[in-house]
Amino acid sequence: MRLQTTINPVPGAPADLGTIDADAIVWLPHARGIDARTVLEVIERRFQEGSRVQEDIQRLRRGVRIVYADENPGFHIDVTPARPCHHNEQSDGLGMLEVPDREHGWKASSPIPYADWLHDASKQDIMLEHVVEFNKSHAAMDSATQAPLPEYKEYQKDDPLRASIKLMKRHRDEWAIRTKNEGYRPISAVITTLATHAYLDVVAQSVYTAFTPLQAILAIVNRMPDHIHRYGNEYYVCNPEDNGENFAEKWNRPDEGYKYVDAFNKWHASARSALTLGLDSHASTETFAKAVQEQFGIGPTFVREVNESIPANWTMPGRQDGVTRNSVAMGSLFGSSVSSTQSQANVAPVGRLG
Repeated sequence: MRLQTTINPVPGAPADLGTIDADAIVWLPHARGIDARTVLEVIERRFQEGSRVQEDIQRLRRGVRIVYADENPGFHIDVTPARPCHHNEQSDGLGMLEVPDREHGWKASSPIPYADWLHDASKQDIMLEHVVEFNKSHAAMDSATQAPLPEYKEYQKDDPLRASIKLMKRHRDEWAIRTKNEGYRPISAVITTLATHAYLDVVAQSVYTAFTPLQAILAIVNRMPDHIHRYGNEYYVCNPEDNGENFAEKWNRPDEGYKYVDAFNKWHASARSALTLGLDSHASTETFAKAVQEQFGIGPTFVREVNESIPANWTMPGRQDGVTRNSVAMGSLFGSSVSSTQSQANVAPVGRLG
């Protein structure tokens, strides 16, 4: 929960997609010199002995999964043991760590520095057209894509970076279910890392060229692949605070790595296509709402309410003729409706556009 990008599961989703996903670290400050497999076996045995949940403890490659299926909504916690790196003398899990892998021994991991990096990035603002605040009115979209457990309310943050990440993760889940790619879908760490790098790019560019909210999100998605690095035949999406932690290491598996690469490319193309919904004309509010529902799982009632609050025959201030109110509705889903310093009272309506 430290990243504050948790999303609610897609209703009726299969397997682990049907529960809220949380991660936890078991801090082992005295595990230096102990074999990775031994640590994993001990952790698994201890959780099996002390478990009070109905579901069996599930073995993972780097830990165990505890499933709380009887909760509403259901959720699971992936528990990973960790020890400090040899040069790390910090306590309480700070700094660079190592986590055990059943096949490759101890692997680099730095979750707290990574979370701090994302948090620092989220404090930087994208300059929007006419100084529209991107983070003031995305609450409706946020509440539609995230329903945290009551005790986690303090983790709700109104910033455009996390709103963008949540939107992409929700689309990822919808896409994976629709295309039956649950097993190879892009993991959240890859999406979060690429989106944050891209967000910082857009922040820098916006100093010279301001964005509308929808343009900003499209720019973030478009720039994500720029931060995938390839050396020879291997792919790298590394923790920016720990180059030894490669979130794309599954992409390099000799037998099935290409499936992860292909899944990312197809998801990314789908996300770009889905986001252009806001720039398309639709025959009616219903067709637009249906298209948004199919891509993002956002209820048609909300889309319809946003859409109907804007005169259908208006070209919005600062927008070219031919851009319908669907653009504004989509923009509001992503953080803010398109706005202008010009008064709408002085804008003459044009012929019906959508």
